[in-house]
Amino acid sequence: MLDFTQVALDNIAIHRVGSSAREGELFLAQKLVDIQDENVLFLLQHYFLTPFKPTSFFSFSHDAKLELNEVYSYVTEIFQNPDSLLEQSANIARCLHAASQHPNIKEGELYVVRFSDCVVEGELVDALGIFKSESKEHFIKVYQKQNSFGVDADEGISIHKLDKGCLIFNTEQELGFKVCVVDSTNKSDEARFWKDQFLKIKPREDNFYQTSGYIDLCKSFVKEVFNDENNVEKPDQLTMMNKSRDFFQQKEVFNQSDFELEVMQEPEIIEAFRDYKEKYQTEQGCNLRDEFTISTDAAKQAKKVFKSVIKLDKNFHLYIHGGRERVERGTDEEKGLHFYKLYFENEE
Repeated sequence: MLDFTQVALDNIAIHRVGSSAREGELFLAQKLVDIQDENVLFLLQHYFLTPFKPTSFFSFSHDAKLELNEVYSYVTEIFQNPDSLLEQSANIARCLHAASQHPNIKEGELYVVRFSDCVVEGELVDALGIFKSESKEHFIKVYQKQNSFGVDADEGISIHKLDKGCLIFNTEQELGFKVCVVDSTNKSDEARFWKDQFLKIKPREDNFYQTSGYIDLCKSFVKEVFNDENNVEKPDQLTMMNKSRDFFQQKEVFNQSDFELEVMQEPEIIEAFRDYKEKYQTEQGCNLRDEFTISTDAAKQAKKVFKSVIKLDKNFHLYIHGGRERVERGTDEEKGLHFYKLYFENEE
């Protein structure tokens, strides 16, 4: 989905942005950063691009008119006139400063970076990166000093952890561009300002979005409906999740009717799933279609989402990948303990 093997970092502007809620500083640079050292360029590309893995895309949005989204308008100007990077990056910094209303938002450096030769879903495009570093780490520098060594302490930014970032790919401008987002500093409500108050982006309802959405829906259905409270035994729950996983990994196209017949099978379970889907879409604010092409990148995540293990006390793990008919659960009344009985043909 994303290929950065041939990417080049063309220009970079750096500003410092604090929290406006705490009257934090806004320092705007007067010129672009001139980087001649190839090793520094390599480290910066690693720092900026490594966190972006195959994921769902977003796009800029606005309730009234797309052009009224400030960051979208500044990004559009940079794509159309690359020489405006410094001017428009300063506008982006002002926009971020104004959006940083929560007192927990930290001060940090804002990087606005032009990239060329990015490959996104098979298309070669330019991209603009907007990144913010907030966390500093202490480190020790050891250096040779004549016939001995010296040691200094300093602080800097770890190239292995990008705090906040987004990549805007110069494609589908009329739809709000294709945007990828990273926010590793905070998962709480106040951190949503990066996507909601600053960038003002929304998920693109593409095949990755649909596939991921259905995988999460199936997991939630088993957890909240097809569960112990409704007298569904653990092996049956795992079988449901295994069948769901296999469907997404083996099929090219998702069709809800086919999915229900192959995975749910029984009419009362299908009815419960449909009812739960309506509730889930309302609560999550999502729209899951009845048919779409399955995203292979999203389907790979099903292995992490759908677990196939039953944990018994602290002593045993029972893995069930299939063959539900060969697993029996019962209770030994004399010992007052539950048990599982397994039937098999061969032992290795």
